[in-house]
Amino acid sequence: MKVIGTTKISYEIEQILDKSDDYLVLVSPYFKLTQRLKVRLSDAFKSVDNVFLLYRENEIKYQELNWLKSFSNVKIFAIKNLHAKIYLNQEYALISSMNLYEYSQINNHEVAVMIERWEDSEAFEDTLNEIRIILASQYDETCFDVVLESMQDYSMGALFYELNDKYTFGNYRKRSQALYEFICDRARELTNFKEFELYQDKTAILRATNLGKARYTFLEEKLKKYAN
Repeated sequence: MKVIGTTKISYEIEQILDKSDDYLVLVSPYFKLTQRLKVRLSDAFKSVDNVFLLYRENEIKYQELNWLKSFSNVKIFAIKNLHAKIYLNQEYALISSMNLYEYSQINNHEVAVMIERWEDSEAFEDTLNEIRIILASQYDETCFDVVLESMQDYSMGALFYELNDKYTFGNYRKRSQALYEFICDRARELTNFKEFELYQDKTAILRATNLGKARYTFLEEKLKKYAN
């Protein structure tokens, strides 16, 4: 976690936009979309699966709102009395005093806190939860589940440890490499894995391989049948 000032804030917001992949969350009471910002946002929207945009009710111009609605992956929420400013993607969260408004970037003295998910996962999760609470004040909070679920660990390693905690497999020693290779062999019989998801020698699945929720749930259900 680090504290940054006005010039750095503008840079980091652009980095969050440029590096968004799984999701992008923009919380700003006031949006004033200059042509330059529209280009930035348009590029980001085209490369990300889910965009959540929260603004203060009645504080976006009609034509700007229509432009934002032209993107099918952008979910827009008008929030009464919104004052928070948060810019967030799958890796970084920026909690700031700065609106997404060029005047603020040029004329105001601003301060922000930058949170990196992998260095401070608790603060990152807390930030997501606060956004969920803001949404829940007026909307069905389940709309934010796609973001919250991304915080779950659906890696092959996590699946292996979960199976170890719940079950025993033959005479294999719990959490042993031999058991891991056995689980991997069964998993590869059940579903296809791409080459980059495997160890270089192809003997097993990388523990860091992200299975995703659907594949994780499917393999968990099928693999437990090999337990004693």
